Amino acid sequence: MGTKLTDRISAAMPWLDGVAAGLQKTWAPLLGQEAPRIPRDLLYGTWLGHPLHPAVILAPTGLWTSSLVLDLTGEERAADLTLALGTVSALGAAVTGAAQWQDAANDEKPRRIGALHASLNGVATVLYGASWALRARGARSAGVACSTAGYGIVLASAWLGGDLSYDLGIGVNHTAFEPKPEGWTDALAEADLEEGAPKRVEVDGTPVLLLRQGEEIFAISAICTHLGGPLDEGKFEGETVTCPWHGSVFCLRDGKLLHGPATAPEPVFEVRRAGGRIAIRHVGA
Repeated sequence: MGTKLTDRISAAMPWLDGVAAGLQKTWAPLLGQEAPRIPRDLLYGTWLGHPLHPAVILAPTGLWTSSLVLDLTGEERAADLTLALGTVSALGAAVTGAAQWQDAANDEKPRRIGALHASLNGVATVLYGASWALRARGARSAGVACSTAGYGIVLASAWLGGDLSYDLGIGVNHTAFEPKPEGWTDALAEADLEEGAPKRVEVDGTPVLLLRQGEEIFAISAICTHLGGPLDEGKFEGETVTCPWHGSVFCLRDGKLLHGPATAPEPVFEVRRAGGRIAIRHVGA
C-alpha cells in the first residue's frame, strides 16, 4: 500500500516548519500557554463540550458555497452579500482553527499540514476579499473569477482539515475509545498507593490515575482528553490536576473540565476498598 498523500506532502515541504513557527508566534499572545484563560477557553470550545472550530467554519464555507450557486443562477446582489458575509466570518474560522491547532504543532505532520491548511485558507480569503472589491467596482467577471479560484482552494484546504481531525486526531477526545471496566475490577494493593502520591495503573488495558487524599481515593483516566498527555505527571492542587503538556485542568472528584485547551471531561471511576485491595469501575456502569 502506498504512502498517504498527506504524508508525502508533509515530507516534501519542510519549509512549512517556518510558516508554522510564525503562526504560533502570531497567536501566542491569545492562545499560548501564558495567555489569559478566559479567551482561550472561549476559542477552544471548552464551554461547548467539543472544539468550537467545526461549528464556526460552517459560516464561511456555507456562505461562499451559496455565493457560488447564486453567481451561477444570476442572482448578483444575493451572491455579493453572501460572499461578503463569508469573508468577514472567515476571521472567526481562522482564530478558532488556530486554537485547535496551536498545541498540536510539536509533531511534524500536524505542524506542517496545519500550517498548509491555514496558509491555503489565508490565500482563499484574500481572493474572496479581492473578489468583493472587484465586484464593488463593477468588474464582475474578474470578481467571479477570483471567488471561483478561492472556492477551489477552500475545498483543497478542507480536505487537509479533515486529515488533521480524522487521521491525526486533532480536536478529538483521546479517551473516547479506551476500554473502561464496567464491573468492579481489581487495580492494586492499598499499601501500594501512598498518600498524595499519584499513581498510574493499567486496569484491563485502561490507564487510570489514582490519588489518595486522606480517606478518599480519586480515580480518573490517566490520559488527557486533549492530546493524550499523562495526567499522572501533572500538577496537583486540592482536587484538581493540570495536564503537564498543555495545561488543561480537570476535577479529580468527577472528571469535570475546568480549563482548556481540552474540550471534553475525563472519564471517572468509582473506588472500592476491600481486603487490602483497591477495585474500580467506570461511573455509570
